[in-house]
Amino acid sequence: MATTDRKAEIRARSAEVFAEKGFDRASIRDVAKATGLSLAGLYYYYKGKEEILFDIQHEAFTTLLEAHAQALAGVRDPEQKLRRVVDAHLAFFASHIAEMKVMSRDGGQLQGDHADQVGELRRRYARVVRGVVDGIRGRADIDTGVATFLLFGMMNWVYTWYDSKRDGTPADIARAVQEIFLSGMRGGAGGSASRPM
Repeated sequence: MATTDRKAEIRARSAEVFAEKGFDRASIRDVAKATGLSLAGLYYYYKGKEEILFDIQHEAFTTLLEAHAQALAGVRDPEQKLRRVVDAHLAFFASHIAEMKVMSRDGGQLQGDHADQVGELRRRYARVVRGVVDGIRGRADIDTGVATFLLFGMMNWVYTWYDSKRDGTPADIARAVQEIFLSGMRGGAGGSASRPM
């Protein structure tokens, strides 16, 4: 197996361990056991737990940025852009639930250069979504920066309650997020006046 494929497998299994036990409580032996490697074998690929955590988050944010670039290519309508962003975000996390838990809970565990690199990717991603939200002509009394982080709140905590047997498909959840968010931004019944055209 190629090194890149083996590292991808290690990331996936490690994310499951970190998601189940928490990064602090998971040991490097837990990770080795989950990946089917000896400690020496695991250390061939990674220096330790933090490097694995960094790789999980770095890969996830890189993949999200690429997915959003593809989803937004050639789209001009602001609301359609928002729908594409939500679709891409939730489609990724629906197939990477463990990574979603790790990103949401354990981002603060990284130190030094690892924290800086992932922090920059996180900020880049937030800027992409903020740019889409900025394009929506919404209520004048709603700051688009606040609205962006409320949107992230709706999407990022799906893992705490989502059950595909009970709650429908990721596309169903995406549609609900889109409609609730856009309805709120437009003002709905009794909302404040929209920005002038």
